[in-house]
Amino acid sequence: WLHRHGLLAGIYTDAGKSGCHGQGVGSLGHYRQDAGSFAAWGFDAVKVDFCGAGQAGLEPRPAYERFAKALENNSSHRRMIVNVCNFWVPGQINGTLPTLANSAYANYRWAPRIAQSWRTDTDIGFTRDVQFINVLRNLDHDAAQPTAAGPGHWNDPDYLGPELGMTSSEAQAQFSMWAILAAPLILGSDPRALSAETIGMLENRQVIAVDQDPLGLQGTVVDQQGSGQVWSKPLAGGAAAVALLNRGSVPLTITTTAGQAGLRSAAKYKVHDLWSGARSSTSGEISALVPPDSVVLYRVTPERG
Repeated sequence: WLHRHGLLAGIYTDAGKSGCHGQGVGSLGHYRQDAGSFAAWGFDAVKVDFCGAGQAGLEPRPAYERFAKALENNSSHRRMIVNVCNFWVPGQINGTLPTLANSAYANYRWAPRIAQSWRTDTDIGFTRDVQFINVLRNLDHDAAQPTAAGPGHWNDPDYLGPELGMTSSEAQAQFSMWAILAAPLILGSDPRALSAETIGMLENRQVIAVDQDPLGLQGTVVDQQGSGQVWSKPLAGGAAAVALLNRGSVPLTITTTAGQAGLRSAAKYKVHDLWSGARSSTSGEISALVPPDSVVLYRVTPERG
């Protein structure tokens, strides 16, 4: 049914014997068997968690390499997307484990060779308990390794969490920054329960286009102004997505220039606010008064002339 309607199907498992909270969904000892079953059932993606595996003391890299090999060589010869969900941060299990080398912070060193995406930090939060401070934490750790991401392999800062504890402006800020990161846009909320306003936000084609830009480059911080940050993500065709992020508790005017955002020199630049829809032009300065815990997101394009 999903494939007939142009959709893809994903399935969840764990590299250990059980999943999170003791759920009996682990694949340990059955990697090849489960990979064959997932392929035979027609799944297109597999999220491999590490809850049970981490508690059992397995080392992430060899465990994931074995599982990824089983998925790649499945008996149906079906190609499947693999997500490495090693979310543990150093010391999270018992104060000393995992080590840095076995934590989410080090996934970028080896996961790009075996998977299409990998976690860069711990969970963004639980249902009804997603806080913007944790969004910023995951944003920062994901941003630490921008060159690890690229077409076909992506840093994963965890799911989008609208209406799970954040305000609407915070949820919009998360969506904006995940687009700047070229992150997988995975919804952690039940779409059936979301408001029309939130659905409209998630359907913003201009913002999705920033995330899905064919260059596949992850955006980076180009300026820090107190609690304000300027982020820039190069886009195909010479444009750039420029995000003005206010991490503080009071409104803040954040200002940058097209040159600082990495754009080529031009007499004029088209500036498109991807949330309000407003369009303007500038000789170089890009500025906005940004509310607390919010983002103003622009697409900036050099004018020909």
